[in-house]
Amino acid sequence: MVVPAWGAVAARRGTLETDGLWVAGLAFPILISHQTEEWVWPGGFLPFCNQQLLGSAEPDWPLTERDGFHVNVSVGWTSALAGMLAWSRTPSIAAAVLWIEAGNAAMHTAMAVRRLRYNPGVATVVLLMGPHAIAGARWIKRSGRLSRKAAVLATAAGLSFSGLPLAMKIRMRRAASRARA
Repeated sequence: MVVPAWGAVAARRGTLETDGLWVAGLAFPILISHQTEEWVWPGGFLPFCNQQLLGSAEPDWPLTERDGFHVNVSVGWTSALAGMLAWSRTPSIAAAVLWIEAGNAAMHTAMAVRRLRYNPGVATVVLLMGPHAIAGARWIKRSGRLSRKAAVLATAAGLSFSGLPLAMKIRMRRAASRARA
């Protein structure tokens, strides 16, 4: 998926320069590149997320492969593609995606700095996702295309995604409570 996603961007590079469409148009290939690093690179995202981020003893729980699919594909791909499709009407979906990118970049970078080591996903957030989130947010702000209300909604939608680790911690606590009972 990485090659076709970036190939589509290269084929439409002239169009992406028009009216800031690059902000929404780069989100999907950046996400696909990031997910490839997370899920294909040795060490993998599930063990990193479950054991290092959440402190689980198990590499595939509380975040399961099924959860990972829904986070990455159902939410990630859908929001990135919807942001591009809705761009001519509103940049609000793309703005929410930029918040998700910023949160993802902050999480991976903080974990790498805290542990002083690589984690699956940190290279693409440093090289692609973080810079895209910053440059895209600046472009949207300067364009004046996003109303204050839409900006608040985009921020709330993007930041709600950062609640995933909290939801997984709650899942772990509930399971521990049931095991003790």
